[in-house]
This record gives sequence, C-alpha cells and structure tokens, in this order.
Amino acid sequence: MNKTVYSIHPPKKFSSKKKAFSHVVYHQENGHFITPDEFSGEGINPMNFYNLRDQFSLESILILDRVKNVENDVCIMDHVNKSEFNFLTGKTPHKDLPAVPDMTHIYHPIGDMEQKVVHTVGPDRFSNVEIDGEIISESVGLIAPVWHYVGVKVFARNFHVED
Repeated sequence: MNKTVYSIHPPKKFSSKKKAFSHVVYHQENGHFITPDEFSGEGINPMNFYNLRDQFSLESILILDRVKNVENDVCIMDHVNKSEFNFLTGKTPHKDLPAVPDMTHIYHPIGDMEQKVVHTVGPDRFSNVEIDGEIISESVGLIAPVWHYVGVKVFARNFHVED
C-alpha cells in the first residue's frame, strides 16, 4: 500500500528524490516522503500544499513529528500552538477555499495507538523549551492545519530523530 509521509526531517533511506513546490519528494518502496526545503512560509503554505496534493493525488498524509515527554509511540489527535506563528495567516483564501477555515477535527486516529494532545513550539524552540506535564511537539501544530485546509486527511504520530 502506497502512503505519503510528511516531516521536516528528511528520511535516511530513499530510492530517488525530486523537487516540487519548495519541497523535496523522496521516493521509497511504499510511497513518498515529503520534506520542505526550509521550515518557512516560502514552502509551507496553502498554495504549495494544494499543488503537492494535486500532483501526487493525495487524499491523506501521515505527519511524523518529534515530541518530548512521552516514552511510547503515540497518535497525535490535537495540538496547542505555542509557537506564536501560523502558516495560514495571510495566505487564505486560496482558490475556492474559505478565508477562515474550520480547524475542528484536523486529526484522525491511527489504529489502536494511544491518542495525545501536543503543545507545538516550533523547531527553533523545541530543544530548549520545557512545559511541565505537557507533551512538547516540534512542528505538527504548524503543518497539520495547512494540509487540513487543502482537503487532505491528516494522521500524525511521533517519531525519533537522532540529535
């Protein structure tokens, strides 16, 4: 089954890669792995995600995100954006999509994985910030709303990156 994964961290193994809409698309045996050229509004925006959706016929995406304060693998089911930034600001409406999108129910469950709410702080603050008793997320709360906005079904989970 082919799947498409999105992360701000490129994969370690891939067959080939190409550039598309300010992103690098890595081909793997079971699908595609998409990562932005840089973590900025130049790449992460409704126009680019809309074009990626259409070019790769995306109906759903699995977002992989680094998290802290959790030991097991978890399904991300909601987020609190504590980054003080939003990639949709000033970029809506796009095409026939609404100016103010509905952001309820962005995430979908993954099997029987434990479901959690994360607090997204952004890549610049991820290594240094601690919020007592909360799961800290690097980027999902900034990326998932844009995929949701362009009509792609969002699944999200944590993963581990070697620092």
